[in-house]
Amino acid sequence: MKKSIFNLVLAALFATSMVSCASQGSNDTTEKTVDSEYKTITVTKDVPYRDGESDSWKLDLAMPANFGPEIRPALVIVHGGGWAMGSKNVDVYQKMMVDYAHKGYVTINVEYRLTGEAEFPACIEDVKCAVRWLRAHAGKYGVDPDRIGAYGHSAGAHLALMLAMVPESAVLEGDGGWDDYSSRVNVAGAGSPPTELGRDVPMAKTEWWPIGYISADQPPLFLIQGTEDPVVLPKRTGDFVDKMKAAGADIEYLELPGGHGVAYAEQLEVTEPALANFFAKHLNPEL
Repeated sequence: MKKSIFNLVLAALFATSMVSCASQGSNDTTEKTVDSEYKTITVTKDVPYRDGESDSWKLDLAMPANFGPEIRPALVIVHGGGWAMGSKNVDVYQKMMVDYAHKGYVTINVEYRLTGEAEFPACIEDVKCAVRWLRAHAGKYGVDPDRIGAYGHSAGAHLALMLAMVPESAVLEGDGGWDDYSSRVNVAGAGSPPTELGRDVPMAKTEWWPIGYISADQPPLFLIQGTEDPVVLPKRTGDFVDKMKAAGADIEYLELPGGHGVAYAEQLEVTEPALANFFAKHLNPEL
């Protein structure tokens, strides 16, 4: 019975990605230039972030091309899909990558191994490796290694929070290399974030979930939750936020009417500027 309930939760978590997968972007590996009215950015597809045989160890990168010589903050975008499906090529994540590059960020949009390819916690190890890769190449891309943020929705939100909250001592770094660099981001935003996963299922180990890292010693976090979300329950997200606040953490919480698509396909007129303001506050893209 518990296994069937767990499978239903996973199916619901990647339903959002099913909606957008039909409009995925191109797998073209060439570098492109995207012009806006005043600024130019470059977009580079399918950059390997570690050695190995998996096709999942790639990211897309968008960055300012003519914004000046200043080092810039970076934003790591992590797709959702219930850890079992989804892709960086989904139009929602491609749009966010380009939008934030136009705002002055260096943005990377990360692919990672799904559970059909590698069991948990491989996805956590992969996104942490991608952050280490970014810091290792900070000089090449003009990134300030002390101003790196992360954002994800649903399963991607879980991974974004893990990038912010998990210390090296948790032994979730994996074997991807770039070991001289930290995998922790300096700030994280999360839409419809799974902060824990039920009870008594293999993936529910406390060390694999944000609920296992309640502490005042965490980077600033911003969580967005729909009041009618049947997948990531508002009560559970609220409980996590309350525990973090009680511990003295710097955490903001925005609860809005809507379901699991809040900050993905619902309420974007509210969530998009709220996220932009949050990242600007902590990462200062104009500096």
